[in-house]
Amino acid sequence: MSGNREHHLLNIEDETGKRTIPLDAATYSIGRDVTNAIIIHGHGVSRQHALLLRIPSSNGYRYRVVDGNADGKPSANGIFVNGQRVQSHELNDGDEINFGGSVKALYATVSMGEAEFIKYLKSVNYHSIKAVPLTSTITQAEEGADDKQADKQSEEATQFNATPPPLPANATPESAPAPKSSPPWLLIVGGIVIVLLIAGIGVVMMNRPPAPQPQTPTQMQ
Repeated sequence: MSGNREHHLLNIEDETGKRTIPLDAATYSIGRDVTNAIIIHGHGVSRQHALLLRIPSSNGYRYRVVDGNADGKPSANGIFVNGQRVQSHELNDGDEINFGGSVKALYATVSMGEAEFIKYLKSVNYHSIKAVPLTSTITQAEEGADDKQADKQSEEATQFNATPPPLPANATPESAPAPKSSPPWLLIVGGIVIVLLIAGIGVVMMNRPPAPQPQTPTQMQ
């Protein structure tokens, strides 16, 4: 049909699942950093892992995948196209790209009209994205601060929702009144009374008259 045109797609499979991304921008950065246009998650994926560059072709344009970031720094584990490690490769329909050995992506082209293409995208789990400037970066310090803030919020929520442990069976609840102790002046008065009683008994015993002595009988002369 005269209204048909070629559309470019990237079908990605990583740790988060599968998704289809339509491609039309001039440049895409790919990696695990949140500033990338296309974010992928997997073991061995670098922060800025690769680039997708739109290049002209006889049918309009194609995409070239390039290992590394915009400054020319290569990724740690490289990229593979159809099982072969490459530094740069012009993609063709059906090429399989592997990033760092764990994330797979299938490059595809389809020829159809705009309305048909929109219906096609609705039938798949696709993500609509826009390219971001390649100069946009995020530092590890900022990432660490975000992680600490998230951990702090999680800890506060846990403390807020925590259930207090049950009290032991012999524990006295805080709300119950403690038993009242005797005032100290009562103890002092009681001690004085006891001392006086002992002293009175001693005085009585001292003033008591002695018992009469028995008389010895006089011998007869």
